[in-house]
Amino acid sequence: MISNRLKIGLIQVSIMTLFIAIVGVISYNKYNSTLQETTKNLNEKIISFHFETFHKLSKLFLEETENHFVQKVEKESLLRKRFESMMDLIRISTVQNLFVVARNRNGEYYFLLDSEQKPSEHANIFEPFDPLGNAWDKCYKSAKEQIFYHKHNRNLWITIIYPIVENGKTVALIGADISHQLDINMQQRLKDFTHFFFWLIFFSLFFFVLLYMLTLHFRRKYYDAYIDPLTHTYNRKYLYDVVINKLSRHYQLFMIDIDFFKKVNDNYGHDAGDAVLQEVARRIKSLIRDEDSFIRYGGEEFLIYTTTLNKKKCLEFAERIRKSVKEEPIIYKNVEYSVTVSIGVNPNATKKEPFADMQIKADKALYDAKLSGRDCVKFSK
Repeated sequence: MISNRLKIGLIQVSIMTLFIAIVGVISYNKYNSTLQETTKNLNEKIISFHFETFHKLSKLFLEETENHFVQKVEKESLLRKRFESMMDLIRISTVQNLFVVARNRNGEYYFLLDSEQKPSEHANIFEPFDPLGNAWDKCYKSAKEQIFYHKHNRNLWITIIYPIVENGKTVALIGADISHQLDINMQQRLKDFTHFFFWLIFFSLFFFVLLYMLTLHFRRKYYDAYIDPLTHTYNRKYLYDVVINKLSRHYQLFMIDIDFFKKVNDNYGHDAGDAVLQEVARRIKSLIRDEDSFIRYGGEEFLIYTTTLNKKKCLEFAERIRKSVKEEPIIYKNVEYSVTVSIGVNPNATKKEPFADMQIKADKALYDAKLSGRDCVKFSK
């Protein structure tokens, strides 16, 4: 009975552990997918924001130069400095480089404007520009914005290329190198949360298992007070503390007594008597259902509390017990003991009447079995 409880406890803790783990994995996957979706949406908004900004910038360039953008920028140094200062003002922290390039008749690119204010890093006008990929040429030909993804650059995420168009023709390109900083921050948050989530799940599982094991420990201590140490059946304290407080409306009582047990103790000693008690209890226990209560009532006498059995089932159950005890001798230190039991049954016990009265009826039936020659089953009147 205790082993069944332990099995149930282990099953429960396993199920709860699995449940917590599954909930944790589902929650993490949900968080991960949400973060990835949020990052994607945010990236799209960032790109859209830059497109809008560069559209306004190119429009401003054309208005300021009266649709002669390249010629005036190349000739007027003051205008060039004003444009570069303007670009520096709109250059946010994630924009590493913001510049404008043009293309000569040979298809070679060169710098027109650079927002970088440090002289050592500033690209001068007419300085050659070597583009990566064919996105620049596509933008020039199509007059449509392009995005170049830096897959192998740990510092850069994308380069946005926006055309400056005069009279339907591309005359220059705005280039903006966008760093990985925002994406790195999002990934770092995911990584930090992954570590936090792992430890949260670990400690949750640890404390749950610890709490459950402590519960099992104290529950076992609690039930140890109700266990007979010799036969490992319930004791009389369990009968009065637990069984009587959970009586079914209709129940059955079986009083079982080992026949001539005193002779075993007198002739072979108490160790032999203990061995007989243990084996008889083991054989009877093998026939007991989980919902039944098997109790060592005192000495060589046992009590069984059951429910849902009619009179016919009671007789069949009692006879199985009697035959199970009798069919094989009990061997202890190479000595065989032929053991039988007498059984008294009260098949019609009811919660409406005092338990003591119901037990007395089963006890009287046991007395009738003793008077009838023992090794038999008798029912209460």
